[in-house]
Amino acid sequence: MERSLTELPPEIISDILSRLPITRLLTCKAVCKTFLDATSSNPYFNSLLSSKMPLYLIVQLGNSTHPTGSVHLIDSGLDTAFLSTEMAELKPLFHIPDYPGRYHKCYNMYAGDQNNFCLVNSCDGLLYFAERNCCERSFVCNPLMEDYLTLPEVVKDRNLFQLTMGSWFGFSVGDNRYKVLRTLTTVVGRPQEFGFKQVFSAQILVVGSSSWRDIGEQPPSEHLTWDTCFILLDGSVYWLCQLPELSKFIVYFDFHQEKFGEIPCPPELRNGWRINRHYTSMGVLGGCLSLAVNVQSLDIWVLQRYGSQVSWTRQYVIDTSVPLGNRLVQGTFKPLQVLDNRYVILMIWSALAMLRYDSKEKTFKIFKFYGVGSVCRSALLKPSLVPLMDALHIGDGDEQNFK
Repeated sequence: MERSLTELPPEIISDILSRLPITRLLTCKAVCKTFLDATSSNPYFNSLLSSKMPLYLIVQLGNSTHPTGSVHLIDSGLDTAFLSTEMAELKPLFHIPDYPGRYHKCYNMYAGDQNNFCLVNSCDGLLYFAERNCCERSFVCNPLMEDYLTLPEVVKDRNLFQLTMGSWFGFSVGDNRYKVLRTLTTVVGRPQEFGFKQVFSAQILVVGSSSWRDIGEQPPSEHLTWDTCFILLDGSVYWLCQLPELSKFIVYFDFHQEKFGEIPCPPELRNGWRINRHYTSMGVLGGCLSLAVNVQSLDIWVLQRYGSQVSWTRQYVIDTSVPLGNRLVQGTFKPLQVLDNRYVILMIWSALAMLRYDSKEKTFKIFKFYGVGSVCRSALLKPSLVPLMDALHIGDGDEQNFK
């Protein structure tokens, strides 16, 4: 006698569903009540999903001035998407919600178009979006659950000109809370007048609270902006410093301690050689911060921490002098993942493509994005089906901003 899949024990159903690609899993949720119950607010299923679900690459098309109103993902995870196919197909994942327009008299600007929201970063299956104009609104969402939380806006002093340089979303393990860091500049006085100066500062918003607060510490760099190369790792956000600050290499902010810090560059890169930031990027490999420097060869360095001490190891030296097809492998590379201790998955920003490097055969394979003209932002997403309010540990007091 045949049995229906829905008649299996709930634990087995959860185990089967947790192995599906994320797009198929979302389809299965709508099949029947049994599948919906097995995947919704189920701690056992969420733990399975967290351990088995691969990373997915998501992108927002357009540019930083005119981003599109939705984000897309590659249908397969990084563990399978770049092992066979040569064309990566992007599928719509989340549509940015409509926000009412608003006229800012002090800036003589109209802001609030839904297409002004740019993807900033991901954290624990959540996405953070921010407006890069005078409006400066932001929200956090779970793209799979299609729910979002609007964060409190920045209250500005009308007597001062203040401008947000950048903002980033992260998790504080010690506090068990999500936070948003904001760097800003305040202009005092008028240009070419005595006493004119720019003051750089930083503020923190604990998600669930109603206001931003100063952290009492000035950022170690004046160039920590949305356009600065950054990554999020282990409760900290790291930036690759840009010119002209050649004295600094990587600076970071710890969301728990709410403190800035600096990391020196590999010793081999300090002596008489300046890194060209146009050919340098950061990523995460094997749970460690990685640095990709593409000059004479593509060198990938991995940072190891030993208590308060750090040490760089050059893990890969990749020859980029061999043409890939009819062109050389050039540009800025962002390390994404190592598969089977053999394949290194990289993103080529300038070519709008992915690159798979086989460390055993010493060969490249390129994967293009189908039908993509330009990419505004990208991020790696670890899918989660935990409801947003539960994931953010938000109380009833913030429900008016939750949708």
